Amino acid sequence: MGAGRTATGAAIAGLAVGAVLGVAVRRRRAYAGTVLGGHRGRSATVTTGDGVRLAVDIEEAGAPELAVIFTHGWVMNRHCWHFQREALAGRATLIFYDQRGHGASSAGALDACTVDQLGDDLAAVIEATVPEGLPVVLAGHSMGGMTVMAFAGRHPETFAARVAGVALLSTSSGQLNGSTFGLPGPIGRLAPRVTPLMFERMLARGTLIDRGVALKSRTNLPMTRYVAFGPRAPREHVRFVNDMAAATPTEVMVGFFRDFLIHDKLAALAAFGGVETLVMVGDRDRLTPPVHSRRIAEALPGARLVVFPEAGHMIGLERPEAVNRELSALLDRITAAGTAG
Repeated sequence: MGAGRTATGAAIAGLAVGAVLGVAVRRRRAYAGTVLGGHRGRSATVTTGDGVRLAVDIEEAGAPELAVIFTHGWVMNRHCWHFQREALAGRATLIFYDQRGHGASSAGALDACTVDQLGDDLAAVIEATVPEGLPVVLAGHSMGGMTVMAFAGRHPETFAARVAGVALLSTSSGQLNGSTFGLPGPIGRLAPRVTPLMFERMLARGTLIDRGVALKSRTNLPMTRYVAFGPRAPREHVRFVNDMAAATPTEVMVGFFRDFLIHDKLAALAAFGGVETLVMVGDRDRLTPPVHSRRIAEALPGARLVVFPEAGHMIGLERPEAVNRELSALLDRITAAGTAG
């Protein structure tokens, strides 16, 4: 009888593992041949208060009820939203832009590489690209989520008047200075002290490092795989993210990393009151672990919190169907509330 139960348990476990692996294989096949970052819309340029030129891409909709602005994360660019753009095309006016120093946007001064400055940049993007009277939904991933929080904290009147909904993906309201990056034991305890020193040394050699983008990309690849993704991520997605990271100037990367260590926007969440909010994170996120998303959700009792099993930091690429389903439902809730109002 015990042997029978053991055999049955093993069979069930085998089926479960097979099902998980099957999903992973089907996902890889579904995205095989996809040209990531290949979408283009109407190009525009937004100039910030300090003269930085932000590259903007606008996907028009016929008769939009909403405008959705996507703010990407650290060392990424607007193309990281590839699958969200595909899924939400036609649902709303979709606006993607490269944060300062990333992608095709200019950088500005090193001391302007701050989350607060990104909040001001977002205010400029809204002002320049969204017609008055059209409600705005803000979707921010990682540093992009911090950008949304900074905008809310620094421009609360504009946030209240214009923003109808927010989606925060794999982000944090603060307390990042103790990050272990998922490393265990003594190595993890050393990480908060060693990592800033490593980045400062990179900054001192930034000009030399940035001359060899191909070498930088090859060197960074194992680290990108570890910190940005959960298990079984498609190889092409890892390379796509790694190439974006390698193309980001070292000065920009280090400048924002410095600011993350003092980033604290928990109080800014008070401005979210009454705004439909969605918080999403992967349970294998090593950069902004689920504790950060839970802290945000606790500060916003009406927010919907979704944790994706076996997913890392890049959930928009790792779990596109689930993320897109949640974003679409968010737009439905906002539209329904607007109609009812």
